[in-house]
Amino acid sequence: MSWTTVCDLPMTRYDGDRVTDASRCGNDAIIRGSVERGPGYLRFRSDDDALEVPVRDDSLQRFAALRIQALVRPETITRRYNIVEGWMSFAFLIESDGRLVATVYDGQRWVGPESGTTTVPANRWSRVAFQHDGVSHAFLTLDGNVVGRSHDMPPVMHQPRQVIAVGHWPRGDGRYTFRGRLGHVRIERRDYEDFWRDAMATAFCQRRLTPRQADAIREIFHLFDGLDTAEKERLRACAAAQSERLRRLLHRLRGRGRRETVRLRQLGDRLREAWCCIADEAPIREALREYFQSISGPPGSEEARFFREVLEEFVDISRMCARQGQPYDRMGELASILLPELRTAEADLRDIAASL
Repeated sequence: MSWTTVCDLPMTRYDGDRVTDASRCGNDAIIRGSVERGPGYLRFRSDDDALEVPVRDDSLQRFAALRIQALVRPETITRRYNIVEGWMSFAFLIESDGRLVATVYDGQRWVGPESGTTTVPANRWSRVAFQHDGVSHAFLTLDGNVVGRSHDMPPVMHQPRQVIAVGHWPRGDGRYTFRGRLGHVRIERRDYEDFWRDAMATAFCQRRLTPRQADAIREIFHLFDGLDTAEKERLRACAAAQSERLRRLLHRLRGRGRRETVRLRQLGDRLREAWCCIADEAPIREALREYFQSISGPPGSEEARFFREVLEEFVDISRMCARQGQPYDRMGELASILLPELRTAEADLRDIAASL
């Protein structure tokens, strides 16, 4: 899966009262309290100690999925120790009994996995990580081993507000301040652009682009760069809305249980085989129809109505976001060069939705 690093703090580079962010986003962390600097780590000694990463632009507000990795050496664990928390968005922490816990906020509740009887050791370096795929699955790892899972994560998470705190709660309350040493901390996200990159990789079946296709991609990005800021944001919003519909659909499918999830994966493999190995468009459309009919349930059922609504919403968003004239007409021509199979995609989806 494609991930975008939005904050990378190796704890080796400092600029005054800031830990320098090694990612391209410039999300430096402000050092608060009496944090002690060490070679590749910071030592938290008092309740006022904290690192705060201001949420100053959309680099920290486009989370559809989340991954946090950290190197930690807690002192004797007597209470909750925060590792990383985005205010009203997500939390990654060690509980008072040593359990590793992570949650995301969906607007109503905090949901996430915990490590059960497996605990983070005190006075020893450990690598801990939390990953949420943005659909329904999340897991925790301790030194590379999975120690907790959740299969009922919300498909939508609130975005961090104001600040992301490292080793502290996002506000002045010091009850949850980390005690001990924190090493390398990395925060990554998946947003609609990452999902789009993965979809394009699947669409091209890992084939090398022809020179004509490579030229088409370069021209598409050149045309996009020539749009004004407002138009770019409008197109990004449309892509984000489509991504949200697809994630909601996948979340519903996964809710059917493991057996149905395996069956869905098998159907997806058959669809990818038809897409990547068969040049004729008819078998591809038939595989797509079989895929949606198989996962939608009996015609006229609640499940069928749900899938039909999602497909129709997806196509409606595409139509509402469509633009006529230049440079959009040219972008459409270039898209047909890249993936000629998609020329009838909207009609195919409409036809499939009507049959459910």
